[in-house]
Amino acid sequence: MLSLKSVKWVVLLGVLLCLSCSARGEQKNIRFLEKSVRGNEQGLFLDAVVALRLSSEAEKALKSGVPLVWVMTVRVWRQREILWNKKIAEVICRYQISYHALMDVYRVTNEQNGTEKKFTSLQAALNEMGVLNNIFIMADRLVVNKKQYIIGVLFALDKERLPLPLRPVAYYDSEWMLTSQWNLWSFQK
Repeated sequence: MLSLKSVKWVVLLGVLLCLSCSARGEQKNIRFLEKSVRGNEQGLFLDAVVALRLSSEAEKALKSGVPLVWVMTVRVWRQREILWNKKIAEVICRYQISYHALMDVYRVTNEQNGTEKKFTSLQAALNEMGVLNNIFIMADRLVVNKKQYIIGVLFALDKERLPLPLRPVAYYDSEWMLTSQWNLWSFQK
């Protein structure tokens, strides 16, 4: 019979194994190649280029007719010296990629504005989804001069939008760990 101490070691080893699998999945499938914020009289806008690559399981599901929804989350915090940073804006954008076997095309849909584009190759569709231009973050009046700000961007597969039978697998299988790490950078107006 296992002692309590050996059970703790087994649990700790299992947690470390899960964390290492999820970290591996994050870094190899989604990477930010470029990101910048620009401001004008209307507000702050994000431009980014994200390199997306599907795992073999996600690609198999896509080709079987399962649409994949991707979520880009952008957050802006104002840095403060005494208290923790204050979140002043959050923007969530969703993009869906689907495959139509009869036409042999991939369709990318921007769920915010409803635009749709079709592609003959998966890589071309992923490249289109990874080019993010003119994403409105917040109005310029919310940005105070001479203050330091932090912007964070996260790009991830929305597992809640997968079909119900596939969700448990997606939460625990490393092949479905399709998320970037938070990409943070600071700016000052």
